[in-house]
Amino acid sequence: MPSLLHEILAPDSIAIIGASADPTKRGFKAMTGLLNDGYAGSIYPIHPRASEVMGIKAYPSITTLPAAADMALICTPANTIPSLLKQCGENGVKGAIILASGFGEVDEDGAQLEQEVLSAAQHAGVRLVGPNTSGMFNLHKKVNLLALDNVQAGDIGIISQSGNILLALALEAESNGHIGFSTYVGPGNQIDIGFADYLQYLGEEKNTRVATFYVEGFKDGRRFLDVARETSSFKPVVVYKSGSTEAGQKAASSHTGSLAGSYHMTVDLLRQVGVTVVENSDEILPVAEGLGLLQQAKGKKIAVLADGGGQATIASDRISEAGMELAELSDATRDALRDILFPQASLVNPIDVAGSTDANPGLLVNCMEILSNDDN
Repeated sequence: MPSLLHEILAPDSIAIIGASADPTKRGFKAMTGLLNDGYAGSIYPIHPRASEVMGIKAYPSITTLPAAADMALICTPANTIPSLLKQCGENGVKGAIILASGFGEVDEDGAQLEQEVLSAAQHAGVRLVGPNTSGMFNLHKKVNLLALDNVQAGDIGIISQSGNILLALALEAESNGHIGFSTYVGPGNQIDIGFADYLQYLGEEKNTRVATFYVEGFKDGRRFLDVARETSSFKPVVVYKSGSTEAGQKAASSHTGSLAGSYHMTVDLLRQVGVTVVENSDEILPVAEGLGLLQQAKGKKIAVLADGGGQATIASDRISEAGMELAELSDATRDALRDILFPQASLVNPIDVAGSTDANPGLLVNCMEILSNDDN
């Protein structure tokens, strides 16, 4: 069954509840992002008193709109959310993005309010992003609710529980100059839509070549593994999992109310289903970019070509950890390599050229051509 998120994350109409001409408000940033990027869909500013916001006709409530909005961005305080979701349901809104914090990540009262929000959404038939989310963008659809002006459209999709991680990746991509993004969503507390739902969406989304995640904690871990196993068979999935220490797990809990779980067990399970796990935040973008440039592998058997036993051994470890294996080279391949390499070269995969290419680095290209013709 196709993902239900396409109309929410690639909407043809958007209601901004709490739209504002005040530059300090999130409702202003959302309006600015849509107008500056040239969003072609319908924009419905919701403001109880204003007749227009930034030159766009405004409406006193979402129930007074001339047509149903695909998605509503709710920029108002936490205690207003349940009643607003009821109105969204009456308007036929398919999904709502809740920016407000002060829910389960804070205290028991916040957790109770969170349950009221979820109940209201379920009764209204409205799917939820958040609460406590940084927002989203879909740059190919020109939906830029964060009003970022330093991002360009590309093929890397990002789901991040930290808005600051997104900002850091955006700055890195800007410095790089040729990396762009397709979709970004901050899942927040994930009281409804979770990581597995976002992965299914990115797997189906035609402009996304690589699905990338910053995860503090899964609330749908088993389903995420199932979706990841399927998605990683045709599209790279990259995960940076925080909370590798007790201190990090406590920080994750206070940030998004996440249950971090066992870090090492989570990482092992992710790798088993084909996910590429990165262990340093500065690896996220380079790894995603690199995987996006690769052609889909025909299988899980790998040949390693190295100039040194140490590098070959390290590569073999990483390959095994990723659920792949070293291919057994054919006699014809070994004979062809023997003809061009030094006698001391190791021709059993992993191949160690043992200095054969020092005087003629072009031999590495010859070796790669020989290996690529091996049917194993």
